[in-house]
Amino acid sequence: MNTTAAAQCAGVTAATIRTWCRRGVIAATKTAGRWVIDAASLAHRITIGALKTRKATVSELPFVLTNEIRTPGPLLGVIGPADALRAAFESDTPITLGGKYTGQRVHLGHTPRDWAGRHLGGPRGLDYEMGTYPTHPDVQGACYLVDDTRLEGAPLLRRIIDDALARSAAADARADAADDAYLNDYYE
Repeated sequence: MNTTAAAQCAGVTAATIRTWCRRGVIAATKTAGRWVIDAASLAHRITIGALKTRKATVSELPFVLTNEIRTPGPLLGVIGPADALRAAFESDTPITLGGKYTGQRVHLGHTPRDWAGRHLGGPRGLDYEMGTYPTHPDVQGACYLVDDTRLEGAPLLRRIIDDALARSAAADARADAADDAYLNDYYE
């Protein structure tokens, strides 16, 4: 295939095709001063270009776990399209995470509790609104809090939280033992 035919197939100029040939972006050989382009290589390049330029639909925007929240406390949040997060929170439907925790399912809404475990009001969902997505100016993003008491659909996340709590409890026990030793030495 020559550069003109390749340009028509790819929807680019012949100059772009020649640049791709020189740079090795597509498989081509130069015969008698003209490029002969491999059709399969060109088709592959067109496919790659289409994937790069295709914008994700709103339903493809992932829900991503974050610890960068504005509510005080050791809490987790989920970032994603505001409308979808609000609907999941209001209907008490778990959402499926993407990113590092792909496939883990979490419920939204944190219920504040005191040290004795008593509830201090109803569940709080929205942590903050993020504004529009750069790739989707018509989609508003938000961060909703995760209900850390209902992680049966997120065993990996549950294990990470349990490990962190165990390390925290061990550190507290070591600090208490050090305080006791210091006070015993002080009062002897």
